[in-house]
Amino acid sequence: MSLVRYIKDKILYILVYEIYCLFMVLYLDAINVGSSEIILIIVITTLIAAFIMLLNYNKKNRIIKELKETIDKLDEKYLIGEIMRKPSNCELLEYYKILKLANKSMLDKIAQSQRKQKEYKEYIESWVHEIKLPITSIDLYCNNNRNDITRKIIEENAKINNFVEQALFYARLDSVSNDYMIKKISLNECINNVIFKNKNTLIQNKVKIEINEFNVNVYTDEKWLEFILNQIIINSIKYKNDDNPIISIYQEENKENVCLYIKDNGIGIKSSEINRVFEKGFTGSNGRKNSKSTGIGLFLCKKLCDELGLTIQIESNEDEYTIVKIIIPKYEYIR
Repeated sequence: MSLVRYIKDKILYILVYEIYCLFMVLYLDAINVGSSEIILIIVITTLIAAFIMLLNYNKKNRIIKELKETIDKLDEKYLIGEIMRKPSNCELLEYYKILKLANKSMLDKIAQSQRKQKEYKEYIESWVHEIKLPITSIDLYCNNNRNDITRKIIEENAKINNFVEQALFYARLDSVSNDYMIKKISLNECINNVIFKNKNTLIQNKVKIEINEFNVNVYTDEKWLEFILNQIIINSIKYKNDDNPIISIYQEENKENVCLYIKDNGIGIKSSEINRVFEKGFTGSNGRKNSKSTGIGLFLCKKLCDELGLTIQIESNEDEYTIVKIIIPKYEYIR
């Protein structure tokens, strides 16, 4: 709080004081007090008033500075009302009581919101568990009764399963740090699991897979990495070209990391949109042409990579290729 602003706020008090001084001069003159005495009285009175005002300014400024320093140290700044020192000034005490009431109301609302969020998450997890049963049953039935119709059902069922998984992982996003386990896994096995999971969709869409066998272990969460790779493979299939679509998976290895590359020869991404592909809900011009796009898959991939200590990058030329690069540590990552 600046001194100039403080004086402006006290302008009414200053005007009242000037009027008081005027009446004081008239009164002292009326009782035949000398001019020098009158000037001395007014000067002394003014100095005392100015000193009192300056003391009040310093006190309030100190309180405000203390509050700013306290709130700067807080991660949850809304808790300032809970930890601020109770003022002795009666005027500030009333503001303090009002702030405490407002803070309590807000904390109650936050607790209520967190409770509802937890209930919603539990419902989604329960719903996913229940819906997985008929999805698995449909897949099993169709695989045991192979024909053109059941093959199409298998493909559509795989899409449903992917959307269900997206819903589950999105619901868990805020608590993902409590849901993963970093351990040594076989990268080759992880990739093969994802390819096998999408084998029917790859066959139906006539997409060839070129994969380099590499015997390397990495440190990450297998379930989450498979989800990330699955989203990338699904996108490569979704945005394939119609002439000999190919997905290539290969790696570069250094002392600390494995750089995993997933490259397709699909329709690519516009250069003006490449920096926005990880935004939630962003589908781009390709997504607007494809009604199946939700703009959630890559958003989840980026969030999970950040949490797992992985780096994900995308490079693309429109109508030529898209390369997704994931950098995975070869040693245990400690947050």
